[in-house]
Amino acid sequence: MNLELRQVSDGVFATSRAAMQAEVADVIVFDMDGVLIDVHQSYPVVICRAVTAYLQETGFYGEGLAVTPEDTTYFKAAGGFNSDWALAQGIVLMFMAKAQLLDTRDIARLVGSPPDAATVARAAGQYGGGLGGLERALENLVESSEFERIKAIWDRRRITRLAQEFYAGERSHEVFGIPNETVKDSGLMLRERALVTRDLLEKAPFRYGLYTGRNAGEAAIALKMTGLEGVIAAEAQVTEDRGWQKPDPGGLVEIVRVLSPRLLIYVGDNLDDWQTAARYETDRSLDDPPCLFCGMLGGSPGPLAYSLFQERGVDLLANSVAQLMGWLSPRHIAG
Repeated sequence: MNLELRQVSDGVFATSRAAMQAEVADVIVFDMDGVLIDVHQSYPVVICRAVTAYLQETGFYGEGLAVTPEDTTYFKAAGGFNSDWALAQGIVLMFMAKAQLLDTRDIARLVGSPPDAATVARAAGQYGGGLGGLERALENLVESSEFERIKAIWDRRRITRLAQEFYAGERSHEVFGIPNETVKDSGLMLRERALVTRDLLEKAPFRYGLYTGRNAGEAAIALKMTGLEGVIAAEAQVTEDRGWQKPDPGGLVEIVRVLSPRLLIYVGDNLDDWQTAARYETDRSLDDPPCLFCGMLGGSPGPLAYSLFQERGVDLLANSVAQLMGWLSPRHIAG
């Protein structure tokens, strides 16, 4: 735990080292979900609907959703699930393993029987997080031969397709290049809203980058719908389809190449974002600009975010981008 972390402004916490370094920061790189965009009513709900739809397609039965948005926060807290498509795939695999263990496809019975989502997510985190950690955790539930059989019929591409359709709906072709064969109404992406105003970013004395797990279509639609289109230069936007996926720091390296900062701050809401910045710092040469990480509270790990970030010794925490910018901007101008 980083005992130096202290409140330095309304909604902003920093170590003494970070407070000094931040005075020379000239580039801020944002994650998108939970940082620039409120996605509480989109991606977590997309995961729940995609999981339930896939289970029903494959012979599971029952009323209501198989998983809740709250359940998704446990997996986000475990780390390794920056991709919401991968998280939907993982939760389906959990249900398939429990169905084998309990010999039932009754969704309500599976939800009400141990191990619950929180327990499975913690076990996945202990094995390194992500799909790899989750698979290792689930291997303990069933015989190895049965688990291999389950994985052989686990259609990850279909789960992803369902998730994309629930997200984009009738605009699926525009966003993902696929027809909406299953979901015919509006996508849940329309529930998203901006967490920061265009005016705030344009008036602040910084240049901006974006490193997100969204593809270019998802990012462009979100920026346009929330009024942030054009604020971040296209060449400084790194999306999944450009070849980097967090926690690979290559996306930050590319933004550094484009913007040549003195010091950058990467703002993210989950452990994959923190690990991205940590790996950048570990790998960079003395000639490369340093990177501070700011953990944004209230994002995908939910109420667990503060303790998760503090345990990893982050240098900055903030309740919102607006509060972070309110602290950074006058310090930058004064410097």
